[in-house]
Amino acid sequence: MIELAVWLAVIGVCDLVRAARDITSVRRRALIATGGGLLLLAGALAVEVTAARTFLLLLGWGSCFLLWLLGSAAALGGGGSGARTLAFVGMGGGLAFGLLGSDVVGPLTRHLPGPLGRFGVEEATLLLGVLLAQLATGNVVVRLLLDAVGVPATPHEKQLKGGRVLGPMERLVIVGLGASGHFTAASVVVAAKGLLRFPELQREVRGASDVTEYFLIGSFASWMLALAGVAALGLSQAIG
Repeated sequence: MIELAVWLAVIGVCDLVRAARDITSVRRRALIATGGGLLLLAGALAVEVTAARTFLLLLGWGSCFLLWLLGSAAALGGGGSGARTLAFVGMGGGLAFGLLGSDVVGPLTRHLPGPLGRFGVEEATLLLGVLLAQLATGNVVVRLLLDAVGVPATPHEKQLKGGRVLGPMERLVIVGLGASGHFTAASVVVAAKGLLRFPELQREVRGASDVTEYFLIGSFASWMLALAGVAALGLSQAIG
């Protein structure tokens, strides 16, 4: 699972760099693409043991990374369904390359040094990647999904701006609780969000039905991303 871990970590870092801006300039995208490409190159060289597999992994990763970066940036800027499709294809393809390449044992599977020696580097890297993906990347995925189903978040985000901070926070809490086996406690987070958001749902921001639909779809998408992260961690432990 180290390949999946590297993909999630690189995407998470690059999305954090552009997190404060929905519409990014060509120069900024080029800088992010260059930085992400270098990180993916370093990751591919570190986790693969043959030149052929390294080349194939890097080629797949690079293509998917550009599709995600450019597609999601265009979609957030009003690029329409075509841009969203490219973004989702890029993200899905990167995840697929990470999962399909996970049968090779690379040099990063050794254990961490010192008191953390009971943790494998692969396990630690996957945890880091999952956590990073819950931040800005998770927000972008949720927003693209809202746009795709016709409930765009952009027009009235200022009235509901807490979602950009609350979403990552709740996903991190769910991943932490789920990874430690406390799923009942994670359900409390879900219930608490509903109670905290109830006053906002009562206000006439865009009409009660629109706000409710925005809240439900966005929340369930956010929770599914967190649960997917927990599932990836569980799968890694099962394989290991």
